[in-house]
Amino acid sequence: MSQSRRIGAIYRKELTDILRDRRTLIAMIVIPVVLYPLLMIGFMRAAEGDEARIRAQQFIIEVDNEPTRSELEQVLSQYSQDMLKQGEQGPKFKVLVGHTSGEELGDEVQLRVVLGQEDTDSYLLRRRVVRIMYNEVNVFSRTAMQELSGVFDRIGEFLMRQYLRDNLGDTISGVPAERGIELILEPIVVDTKSTATELQRGGWALGQIVPFILVLLTITGAVYPAIDLTAGERERGTLETLMAAPVPILQLIVGKFLVVATIGMFVAALNVVSVGATMHFSGLTQAITSELPTRLPASALLIILFCMIPFALLFSAILVAVCSFARTFKEAQNYVMPVIIGAMIPAMVVVMPSIRLEGIMLVVPVANMVLLVRDLFQQTATWTMVIVVLLSTTLYAIAAVAVAARLFGQEAVLFADAGSYKTLFRRSLFPPLERPSISQALLLAALLFPASFYAQSLVSGVSQDNFVGAMSLFALVQFFLMFMLLPLCLAGYLKIDVVRTFRLRWPGKARIWLAVLLLGTSSWVVAHQFLLLQSEYITPSKALAESLETLEAKLAEQSLWVILLLLAVVPAVAEEWLFRGFFLSGTASSLKKWSAIIMVSVIFGIYHFLIDHILVKALLGVLLAYLCWQTRSLLPGIIVHIMHNGWVLILSRYPDLASRVGLPEDSNVAQAHLPSHIQIPAFIIFVLGVIILMTIRDHKTSLVPEGGSG
Repeated sequence: MSQSRRIGAIYRKELTDILRDRRTLIAMIVIPVVLYPLLMIGFMRAAEGDEARIRAQQFIIEVDNEPTRSELEQVLSQYSQDMLKQGEQGPKFKVLVGHTSGEELGDEVQLRVVLGQEDTDSYLLRRRVVRIMYNEVNVFSRTAMQELSGVFDRIGEFLMRQYLRDNLGDTISGVPAERGIELILEPIVVDTKSTATELQRGGWALGQIVPFILVLLTITGAVYPAIDLTAGERERGTLETLMAAPVPILQLIVGKFLVVATIGMFVAALNVVSVGATMHFSGLTQAITSELPTRLPASALLIILFCMIPFALLFSAILVAVCSFARTFKEAQNYVMPVIIGAMIPAMVVVMPSIRLEGIMLVVPVANMVLLVRDLFQQTATWTMVIVVLLSTTLYAIAAVAVAARLFGQEAVLFADAGSYKTLFRRSLFPPLERPSISQALLLAALLFPASFYAQSLVSGVSQDNFVGAMSLFALVQFFLMFMLLPLCLAGYLKIDVVRTFRLRWPGKARIWLAVLLLGTSSWVVAHQFLLLQSEYITPSKALAESLETLEAKLAEQSLWVILLLLAVVPAVAEEWLFRGFFLSGTASSLKKWSAIIMVSVIFGIYHFLIDHILVKALLGVLLAYLCWQTRSLLPGIIVHIMHNGWVLILSRYPDLASRVGLPEDSNVAQAHLPSHIQIPAFIIFVLGVIILMTIRDHKTSLVPEGGSG
């Protein structure tokens, strides 16, 4: 056989093998031919729609006095009428008298305008001067400046044409010819001035590109370590030996993914420093900010890198889990590509400037981190945003680690083939379980978290007239469907013992009910005083105070029994069912007693989404979880939870009752300090209740069955 024929035979053989590989075909054809065009077109349309929404909104203009407001309103009103006659829709402006400083221009007030005239030697020709102050790093302020400048440009063009038409051929006395022509051609001068600081400009320039690069490089930096520690182990034949070592699977996978996360974070940090230095010293930052002076917010880099730690842990765990399915290094590369693309889609929200880090975006994976990095660079992020993003991303990361550990130990993954993957989802092959696994519990917690956040954000904006209806719908969707029915259905599908998981038993001991009575009567006092003590060291959120006032106004006109049902009974039953039922049972399957209690309690605190209340809710969660662990029943915790929620509602509704227990008249129960004759007995009663719980020590009352961990 000739040399060319041998080469041709090898070529045909290798090409045939590659084309037979379905995963390779998907990576080579489907992704570049189908997915990339769809992504690019989709983002172009989204960006166009985003810009149209910004320009269609009403912009707020502030002026110094009432005459200026009347004059500017008259000009803008006449301009809008002229535009309507031409069949066009002009920009919308609202003019107010105010004194917002230039540094505060942005979301609420976009522009400050001063109207004046330029002095000339001729009384016939006077040039109007419009001075516009705006914030260039705020998209709403910048767009408002562009729209208002365009309005005055068109008005100036109209005045020029009108003057030339009326005075063409006339002699303009007292003004040199060149000066007169200049005044005629430019009757209005628009003088714009940005109020953004050098630091804001530098942060804005970095925020346009660095967040996306940081997220992408954190993920790609972790790709090859993840492949090498999973598919690489299998390809080298060392995975089976590693699995046979006397080390728990969870510890093994945690060690591996920490290596992956460390390398990913190092690569990301190195690239961020490189990109920042390149933009600064190359002059690219000044080019983006139109040659205006800038200063890089170096102090934000440390905070950003700290915030990237849970993000790196999240995607390291995801990559380890995904690559665990691969039999070869090449196959793992094909599996990784969808993960990278899936992360790029939410990461590109930074290109749409109207999208803010608020509402549901605070808990959307990847997108929340990109927006947080952008806002940290631009120095518009608050500590509330930082905490919510970090807590949510940490929750997702913990869930991803637990799922990765679960998958890594499965025979279907260890001895991977196309048929064995089905055993991970086929119910007929599931063994009956007494309790859910920790990975199942944490995965459900991660999936329910953004859905619960979105449901609560929808309810917070309802009017007082629809409050009861909205709360009833919220109770149905979140508490019944999400917190109760979904865990129950999941337990049924996974063949998990419902009675053991949700502790559906009657606690018969009299001392248990005595502890319930003591704790239910006193726990709200302890929590109330803890919040007031916390407020002395940590300034309460203004947004929280406003939301509480709004809630009190909505509750004032409602029936007490309806309020107790919607805000005390239903939340208590549903939250105990989910947190002290499914979640505590799942974490107890792998963790020690107090580790499981603390983990579930922290998740319980995070689920309340109020930064000021996270700590006190977590401490309440510790009490309820300990009560459930000691009694092996949900019922005591449900009753204590109902009493805890209900006392403040009852005292707020009945001022006479509040005054009888010593609260000052006309005081806000939620914010008033309780008198000492209530505090001291309540603390004593609370301690007695805890001591009674601690006396329940026999193995029959523990949460974990005999032979289990804990």
